[in-house]
Amino acid sequence: MHVFEIQHIDYDDADGFSNGTSNGMVDAAFRKIQRNCTGFHIWRIENMNVVALPKDNYGTFYDADSYIVYASSQQGASATIDTVCREVKGPIEIHIHFWLGSSTSAEKSGAAAYKTVELDGYLSGVGIQHRETQGNESPRFKSYFKNGIRILKGGTNTPLREIINNNHPKLYKIKGRRTPILTQLNSISWSHFNSGDAFLVQTEKVIFVWIGRAANAVEKLHSAKIANQLKTETGIQKITFIDDGYEQTMSASEKSEFQCYLPLDKRHVLPPNHDSVDEEYEKSYRSTLRLYRCTDSSGKYRVTEIKGGPLLQTDLESDDVYIIDHGIHGIWVWVGKRASDKERVEAMRNARGFVKKKKYPNNTSVTRVVEGSECLEFKMLFLHWTDRDACKGKSSIAKRVITKFDALTMSERPALAAETQLVDDGSGSIMVWRIKGNDAIEIPKERYGHFFSGDCYIVWYNYNTSSIRHIVFYWLGLNAHKQEIKAAELKANEVDKQLEGVAVQIRMVQSKEPAQFLQLFKGKMITYKGEGTDYDESGRNLKHPSNYLLQIHGSTSFSSKATQVNYKANALNSNYCFVLKKGKHYFIWCGNTSTGDQREMAKHFTGKDFEIILEGKEPNEFWDLLGGKTAYTTSKMLSVDGLQKPARLFQCSSGSGKFRAEELFNFSQSDLVPEDVMLLDAHDTIFVWIGKLSTKEESRLSLELAKDYLKSDPSGKDVNTPIVIIRQGNEPPNFTGFFKPWDENMWKSYKCFDDVRQELQGGEIIPKPVTGNSYGEEVFDRYDKYPISILKGPSEKLPSKVDPLAKELHLTHDDFVYLFKMQYREFENLPRWKQQELKKKVGLF
Repeated sequence: MHVFEIQHIDYDDADGFSNGTSNGMVDAAFRKIQRNCTGFHIWRIENMNVVALPKDNYGTFYDADSYIVYASSQQGASATIDTVCREVKGPIEIHIHFWLGSSTSAEKSGAAAYKTVELDGYLSGVGIQHRETQGNESPRFKSYFKNGIRILKGGTNTPLREIINNNHPKLYKIKGRRTPILTQLNSISWSHFNSGDAFLVQTEKVIFVWIGRAANAVEKLHSAKIANQLKTETGIQKITFIDDGYEQTMSASEKSEFQCYLPLDKRHVLPPNHDSVDEEYEKSYRSTLRLYRCTDSSGKYRVTEIKGGPLLQTDLESDDVYIIDHGIHGIWVWVGKRASDKERVEAMRNARGFVKKKKYPNNTSVTRVVEGSECLEFKMLFLHWTDRDACKGKSSIAKRVITKFDALTMSERPALAAETQLVDDGSGSIMVWRIKGNDAIEIPKERYGHFFSGDCYIVWYNYNTSSIRHIVFYWLGLNAHKQEIKAAELKANEVDKQLEGVAVQIRMVQSKEPAQFLQLFKGKMITYKGEGTDYDESGRNLKHPSNYLLQIHGSTSFSSKATQVNYKANALNSNYCFVLKKGKHYFIWCGNTSTGDQREMAKHFTGKDFEIILEGKEPNEFWDLLGGKTAYTTSKMLSVDGLQKPARLFQCSSGSGKFRAEELFNFSQSDLVPEDVMLLDAHDTIFVWIGKLSTKEESRLSLELAKDYLKSDPSGKDVNTPIVIIRQGNEPPNFTGFFKPWDENMWKSYKCFDDVRQELQGGEIIPKPVTGNSYGEEVFDRYDKYPISILKGPSEKLPSKVDPLAKELHLTHDDFVYLFKMQYREFENLPRWKQQELKKKVGLF
């Protein structure tokens, strides 16, 4: 157990400001805020005063300044810069961010922190406070600015028009997938460049768009659109695109203009800057949460470690303040409703002291929430979270529409499909195969719905809406062999390929079957222990155990299933119904807290000869069959369904060799970018959406991305959660229902980077100057690039990523042509001895 004492030396330099105030006084700038209303406001600290920004300037920040951003919305919704003041009936969710530029002063940052606390106090102390730093903005903060964020050099006294509209040469970097962030750099120099980003060089005559070879497709698209915006704002007439490593292919006039600012003989582009955070540090905190209790006694602020994750809501007590430590992913401080005013006011300051005490980076995000006003991001850190009165007035959607689950209804009501996770009533066509070794053996229809925990199965289902739709399920038993699990994945891909890639693929592990899968078997699915071959040497599962005990789960056709448990009395549970089979006779045992619907579903797992037994009224014969009466679970199962969790959308990648998932708040269909692979977390199901323009590698790794996401989820999400693979253009209604509204024709007018680039070049198609598209050239472009002078230097001084025996791969295209007088495609086709001879000749051997 770790205990930290936070003292004055651990606080920020501007402590005098960060304590805030709770005396009821509030800055006049804040008085325009209307309580119980939605709204969005931004203020800047100017000469230590709070000054409101004109709405036209929303989204533009100066790196020498500090800002306060206020966003209020109906609870669970999200605000944007376009949010208008509107009275809301019911709870309001208030977020207050203070944003600190990279060059802001301690006085300005302190004033922003102080005024944030003051504003929160004016709003009764229920706001969620966020500390944001330049370059490390939270997903929620970025979501406010749909059209992007501009971070410019300068501060309070720098007029916006002077920065944007004059033609003084500037260098900008572009980052961000959904929200592009345009950052002005302090000089035009090769030292700022890296091949993982896109850059804009604004000169007097030309806007150069330099595209790093490892920049992602969305950032490339943002760079083209922003260049066009700057062209309109500045009056510069020409836009020129430059590909990383192909600078020499510019025309003579373009090259002459470009070299006035960035001489090509001094070109030195760094490799992609994936992350400056130490890899071991990130690894250790990637999915680990730690909970600390805070106490303030005897003038010492003590932080005591309570536990590691997963966390439970019951870990938090209303009398105290807690810190949730998620390492580099952020620090949360939770203030109980009975904590003192002092603890509430100083929570952010003390959390910042904790960051310094743990020696985390200064830009580590810190967020404060108060009991009863927690935001979704906070709740998602916990295994379960129940909101007060969450279930009041809510009726069961299953009972409301239980008679109408046909495919036409679900396609017309995608929100219903999303909530129930059903695409139809299961009345389509079905085929089932069992995996045996590396082969798939078809199962006869009379055995559909019978599975074994030691086996894997492929289930192909098709149904009809306006066209034939296909779903390929692959079911993995908990005791299945690794070889057969891998074979099941491969066979599912084979079936999908036979269907020309239009199928939805669903990976599921025993006991985590989604509603649609259970619907196929009309609530009669059974999972037996062992392998099917234990009962049938043909491998077709024509037989099943003669005596068994089944635990019955669920109460509807799309939630009901049976699982074989130990044939002992201690396997019983008062919350469920059980079916005991002995020969041809069945007993249905009904636990005291089971429901009538559960009992009705249990009858689906018996023959005609059955007997219903109520708990507490068992005949001796029943206990004798189970080997005698013993203790079993009788305590009532607690419900954890208080919070109806909304779906969350993430852009996922592992391009740097490390898993990354960036959440997109307030998402819509437009966030499903064809160049990307996206992940939708619907809690009981994970959807992976593969855009048509995403790379083959991203498509191939999409399932692994989903597995990594489940492993790294801090709340402790079950790693066996079903994974649904969807390709653009073949989205089922239980996916589209999370995106309101859904437009089938949206992507018909979509323009990718190459389309926009061609338009901005006057319609002229100027392809990347590479002849052919060989695999070797693709590999060549993936290597980190270094200047000739470094590659010709002594081996002991080579960068760590350079293979001394393959230095030529680390040349840019231009340098390669300069040295070898040929392109790499030609070089790779030469015999090895000839390649070695040429490498010796140019000094790279």
